[in-house]
Amino acid sequence: MKNILLTGATGFLGSALAHHWVRAGHKISVLLRPASATVRIEDLMNSIQLYRCDGDDEVLSTIGKVAPDYIVHTACSYGRAGENLIDIFDANVRFGLLLLEGASRLDKQVVFLNTGTILESSVSSYAMTKNSFSTLGALQAGWGGSGVQFINVALQHMYGPGDDKSKFTTYVIGSCFDNVEHLRLTSGVQERDFIYVEDVVSAYDVILSNVSSFACAEEIEVGCGDAVSVKNFVELVHSMTASQTLLEFGAVPYRANEAMLLVADTSRLRSLGWTPKISLRVGVQKIIEKDYVR
Repeated sequence: MKNILLTGATGFLGSALAHHWVRAGHKISVLLRPASATVRIEDLMNSIQLYRCDGDDEVLSTIGKVAPDYIVHTACSYGRAGENLIDIFDANVRFGLLLLEGASRLDKQVVFLNTGTILESSVSSYAMTKNSFSTLGALQAGWGGSGVQFINVALQHMYGPGDDKSKFTTYVIGSCFDNVEHLRLTSGVQERDFIYVEDVVSAYDVILSNVSSFACAEEIEVGCGDAVSVKNFVELVHSMTASQTLLEFGAVPYRANEAMLLVADTSRLRSLGWTPKISLRVGVQKIIEKDYVR
């Protein structure tokens, strides 16, 4: 049984990890903000330890009380809800540093599994702050003496049922399913590595089960290892939903510093025995059946 402290458990990935690890029989403690809604984990309330923390001292005290063997950090701010740069920095950098400080105060070895990003820092304030924390975490672990092993997950484009409607995949599927009149898009030449949430969860599982094979500070890429153009993804969804929506490719310009190819090198993950199970077509079908078909 693993003693895991999980952040971001009310989010898409965090809640999926919480459900999986509770079923696996692990001890799961969840660290939440006072106002965080718990809809995604309501059915787990009798199976987890939930801590609502307001302020640094409460966070540090909770880490000391839980004394986790593993901290799995999925909490973040994308900046999509009107947050300013200070808010994004607090969520994506400062909070992570606070977790690292709490872990370093424990008289034991702690594995810190961080959910990073594959985006370049120049793309957005989200990417810049996430990469900043990943660098700082690796530096602290690399200096030695902290008692923390820092493993950064460079996560590709995750998708699945129940994800936020603002995400690209769910937005496209919802728009096509609802037959909106027009769907304005970029040219769609850029390629992305789409990975289903269940495959991400299994990757995290494999990483935690093989921490002894990692250095004190290391990064591992998580994705399917295959690149699909955005246009092909949209056309697949359009076909699978039998949509009448007019796809307007080229109507939206690429954002500044748009990456044209993002794909994971999965060789390390596969060497640990992991392989993705869910194809893009099957994953899209699961979303349609669970989120849209009534």
